[in-house]
Amino acid sequence: MRRRCALSGPLATWIATLGTLAACTSATGGTGATSKPAGLPATTLVDPQASVKQAVLTAYRGMWQEFVSAARTADWNASELGEYATGDALIVLRHGLWLAHEKEQIVKGEPILRPEVTSLTPVTEPAKAQVADCVDDTGFLVHTRSGKRADGGAATGRHRTTADLALRKGSWYVTTFVLREAGTC
Repeated sequence: MRRRCALSGPLATWIATLGTLAACTSATGGTGATSKPAGLPATTLVDPQASVKQAVLTAYRGMWQEFVSAARTADWNASELGEYATGDALIVLRHGLWLAHEKEQIVKGEPILRPEVTSLTPVTEPAKAQVADCVDDTGFLVHTRSGKRADGGAATGRHRTTADLALRKGSWYVTTFVLREAGTC
């Protein structure tokens, strides 16, 4: 199932407010020049959802970190996988590791992640999030348990990836993710 990711949030409101402030003119200048009223601090654009976005990205990156760790030994029972993933995401991770275990394969290296939060819902007190990423797995390669590079397998490269996260009992968890084929980003 394809999901459409969209950037949403109050950022547009912040930009509109700052634009209005920037259009104010000095009462003493009379020339229409834009200036900061005396005594007011400089305006800094702050994303009011920055801490939530950081928590979402920490969970997403945590899922990958635990997967990479478990993939080094193909430990499909690694309890740490459940610290950041649940539901379908956890099932997919465990199944992939189980298949590697059955084929006596391990994975060496690490993928390169570039995630960004594309949506938080609802806008106030978000409980759901979406992340878009371009996962580069060229340095995350399948090997036999003896250390030899495994033959065949899927092509490596940059994969367009989307993930859904949910807030549960104060912690963010990846609930689903889709890793598209190599070359999609």
